[in-house]
Amino acid sequence: MIEYEKDLYEPVKKLFESNGYTVKGEVKNCDIVAVKGEELIVCELKKNFSLKLVYQLLDRKAVSPIVYGATVTPKKDLRSIKKLIKAIDCGLIFVSGETSIAEVAVNPKGFSAGKGRRAANVKKEFEGRSFDNIGGVNKTKLMTAYKERSIKLLCYLEALEEASPAALRNLGFDKNVSNILYNNFYGWFTRVRKGVYCLSESGTDALNCDEYKQQVEYFRREMEDRNVQTIKK
Repeated sequence: MIEYEKDLYEPVKKLFESNGYTVKGEVKNCDIVAVKGEELIVCELKKNFSLKLVYQLLDRKAVSPIVYGATVTPKKDLRSIKKLIKAIDCGLIFVSGETSIAEVAVNPKGFSAGKGRRAANVKKEFEGRSFDNIGGVNKTKLMTAYKERSIKLLCYLEALEEASPAALRNLGFDKNVSNILYNNFYGWFTRVRKGVYCLSESGTDALNCDEYKQQVEYFRREMEDRNVQTIKK
């Protein structure tokens, strides 16, 4: 039963996954991003078909040449809706309001280009995240790649007690770890001395809060597998 826009996410995600795509929700303002090899698809969710969805699809073509809209199966004007979507060279997915099964109604040809900065930013965010968000949810806190890296850093500093960016890069963090520590966007880190950081009180609180429980458990298991606790600073 589809009651809200967010209820479209799982059926559409399953549809793409059944065709071999890796799917994540809410990636750089795109409701759904599906990736298979070098192919990147953007899909926008709207409970009901509207011009607002059409405008979004046209905007997303700057991100990818392959863009879909997904809505609950309309009760009328199906032919006109499909004709409009074909005219703008986009795709359309209908989700049954009763069974919640998603089916492709129109496939795009994908002639237009989408290889600029926005496309690169979406791909970078997609690849930088291990955790998913539910697409189509407004006004909710999202798990971004930046926040995920910050939580991972929290877990590693908890085990190491204190560490330098160089030591953390030796453990697999990318070159941006220095910026995360220095900018301290969430207030989770404290500089012990020049070039060495530890957790702040807020960082310890973040490790123990319910909001990040899934991520913290994931990265703690990762550290156990790598025996990070025995690595000397």
